[in-house]
Amino acid sequence: MSFFRNLKTAAALVAVCAGVLTSGFANAQTVDEIVKRGSVKIGVLVGAPPFGSVDAQGNAVGYDADVAALVGKYMGVPVTMVQLTPPSRIPALESGKVDFLVATLAPTPERAKVVMFTNPYSAFQVGIYAHKDTAISKWEDLKGMTVGVNRGSSVEREFVNREKELGLTILRFDDDATTMQALFSGQVQAIAGPDAQANAAMRLRGDTTSEVKFIFQVQPNSMTVRKDAYDLHQWLNNTIYYIKQNGELDAIARKWVGSPLPVLPTF
Repeated sequence: MSFFRNLKTAAALVAVCAGVLTSGFANAQTVDEIVKRGSVKIGVLVGAPPFGSVDAQGNAVGYDADVAALVGKYMGVPVTMVQLTPPSRIPALESGKVDFLVATLAPTPERAKVVMFTNPYSAFQVGIYAHKDTAISKWEDLKGMTVGVNRGSSVEREFVNREKELGLTILRFDDDATTMQALFSGQVQAIAGPDAQANAAMRLRGDTTSEVKFIFQVQPNSMTVRKDAYDLHQWLNNTIYYIKQNGELDAIARKWVGSPLPVLPTF
């Protein structure tokens, strides 16, 4: 009887392992698999204009959406754009909800433990924004202030690293647009955010009372794939190189950011 019980247990374990493997293979990891499926699911950022927002029809628009559409064109398949907020980007990738991300995601060592980054396809400057009457020119001037930041962004770490030293009260919001709104409404005294998104929010609102106080970081952004998607990773790197060289990526930068594509690092 014990033999049969052990046999049943072994069979159950094999079935579970087979299910896990089947589940893993169901997520397209190579370009061939995506092409054979006939469509690609790309996660794009929303709530962070001009890199990502939603139009009146509910469609994703912005820098990331244009790049995603261009990548789909070269892949030769229709694109389904999955709209994501910063905290949902990596979970959506890991769960197989998307094949890869074009979602204004900075490549950091911490994130690279769980996902794989391509060479950057965009970059922006990150600064501290506050009311014009607020005297801020360096980190020390933020001492004791209530500050806002996009939850799950790489910028959040800058505040966290200085939280105790400067006595900061950090309020976290779901996207850059909401973070800027917190500044406009006086909910926070200062925010940390990307220049492109902050400038777009101020233009949209017609705000003339807020300004950048100082720039503390230049953030390159990469496309992102699951850790075992080596074939897809290499293809995306090749495509990024190609659209940088032929001017298509520069045209997207000029359209949405209003300035030429900056010099992007490679690794």
